[in-house]
Amino acid sequence: MEKESVQVITDHYQKTFEVTDELWKERNRLFVFLALTCGIGLLLLLPVPEVSKLLVDAVAKLLGITDPARVNQLYTDFPLDILLSILLVIVFYLMQKLNSTNLSVMRNYLYLGAMETEIRQDLGLPKESVSFTREGSFYWGRRSMMQAMSKWYYILVVMIVLLPFLILKLVSDFSSRNVLMIILDGIVTILTLLYFIDYARSAVKMDAPKMSRSNPG
Repeated sequence: MEKESVQVITDHYQKTFEVTDELWKERNRLFVFLALTCGIGLLLLLPVPEVSKLLVDAVAKLLGITDPARVNQLYTDFPLDILLSILLVIVFYLMQKLNSTNLSVMRNYLYLGAMETEIRQDLGLPKESVSFTREGSFYWGRRSMMQAMSKWYYILVVMIVLLPFLILKLVSDFSSRNVLMIILDGIVTILTLLYFIDYARSAVKMDAPKMSRSNPG
């Protein structure tokens, strides 16, 4: 292959790696945001009056409400259910983004590994060389057991923070007997769970040296 063509391919490889690295960082941020949002939702759903009081105090301070009567009224009429439903929508969005970003990261690493094979062939590199094997044989031949298990740890942590929030939110909705909120929150919950299932499935399936052509994921 001509030198110019090889240069184009290697430049494309480097650019793809840089894009993948940014997606990897975004995936990590989304994971943290999802865990924090679910944690906040759980605190508000658990029967801990001090948490709700602190929330109302923060809102009153933010809005500049100083009249004791208005603050007491806010304690009574604060729309906590609506706030929790908004948090549920945020959780759905974060779960969808986490799934989408994780798919892009995993797919890009598979793509980089496949590109390395082609680049090595085009450059005529000997089999024993390590050039352009970073995401291929060099990585897979030196991956520890903890690295191999990390996908299961992430799936477990997401499940631990996600499921209790979703379950308690639905329990709270049924307790309030608000039919509209039950329906809307139920739909958002189902969609969130579908994205979680797809996240778990793709994280396990695509953690491989190469993707099967018959089932690309």
